[in-house]
Amino acid sequence: MKQVLIRQARPLPTKMRTVVCAGLIAAGSWMTPSAIADNAIKTVDPVQFAQTPLTLSNGIQGTVVNVPSRDPVDYGPLLKGELGKEVTLTAQLFMPKNARGPIPAVIVTPGSGNIGPHHIAHAATLTSAGIAALVLDPFTARKVTSTVADQSLVSWAASTYDVFAAIKVLRAQAGIDGARIGATGGSRGGTAVMMAASAPLSNAILGPGKGLSAVVAGYPWCGAQFHSAKLADKASLLVLQGDKDDWVSVQQCQDATHAMKIAGQNVSMKLFPGALHSFDREGVPRTPIPEAVTSTIYPTVYMDDAGHYYNMRTGKVDPALTKAVFDTYAVKGGFLRKGVTIGSDGTQAAEFSQEMLDFFKDRLQQP
Repeated sequence: MKQVLIRQARPLPTKMRTVVCAGLIAAGSWMTPSAIADNAIKTVDPVQFAQTPLTLSNGIQGTVVNVPSRDPVDYGPLLKGELGKEVTLTAQLFMPKNARGPIPAVIVTPGSGNIGPHHIAHAATLTSAGIAALVLDPFTARKVTSTVADQSLVSWAASTYDVFAAIKVLRAQAGIDGARIGATGGSRGGTAVMMAASAPLSNAILGPGKGLSAVVAGYPWCGAQFHSAKLADKASLLVLQGDKDDWVSVQQCQDATHAMKIAGQNVSMKLFPGALHSFDREGVPRTPIPEAVTSTIYPTVYMDDAGHYYNMRTGKVDPALTKAVFDTYAVKGGFLRKGVTIGSDGTQAAEFSQEMLDFFKDRLQQP
């Protein structure tokens, strides 16, 4: 393996950094009135989402919530307490009708394309089952519309921290059981919730025993993993992925969940035959995304619990390594390609929704 993985690399030119990063893949403030129904919209306008409560297909109306978050540049700095600049995100909280006593809640975290109708549909599914849903917009406050063509616009660590920020908001909300909070997301959002469930990050940001109870990660990118493969105390993880996904590596997620299983963690992974990336999008046929740059053959990058990267050549932790080193290696090693495909077919979206709901109903029930 080239020396690039042993010493610091020079920063990549801006254009090259854009291509690489595209490829590698607390208390809330409240607002009010008029609403739009989720079954009447084909897209979610982030500006409207930040100002106007949505009404779900089950008649439940959201409340616009501010979520104070931060912008850490990477997992290592985040674990050292270097949180980056402050940013206030927008979310909408949907509470089930006639809820009695503290109820569980699930954070719904979008992927690279931001909020879509499928996220609102997940909120309807959850609230109809008596589970509150907080749908998060991680991009608009950062002046980002999408990271499909450039994943460097928002760091992976920042997406993970957004989940922690949402947990803090939910725990400050009346009627929510702070001990029964879950999270779900797809693609980048799947990676965010999965990493938020990791023991090193959860313990550092929230404290031991204060993390997520249950996580459903849909078609996540699993290219960066903690070597310890440990989940937060009492956390359980379900990964749902399609075996025809060409945006992220299915094998990397199989390896990640297998390592967790060997480490005695409460984890499972289910593969959907013939399913593509984003197969939970009801009514979205097979759709090419030619501008998306990715790599499904790039080696997995491992970290120790302090967020230091392992040197691929030596197999040892090297605190001098940074994300820029691996980005350089990805380009020079010829690991990248352009063009992916998303979409849903047949009952795939309905099956995803049912798996998600069954998991949360089981894992978030009262002890």
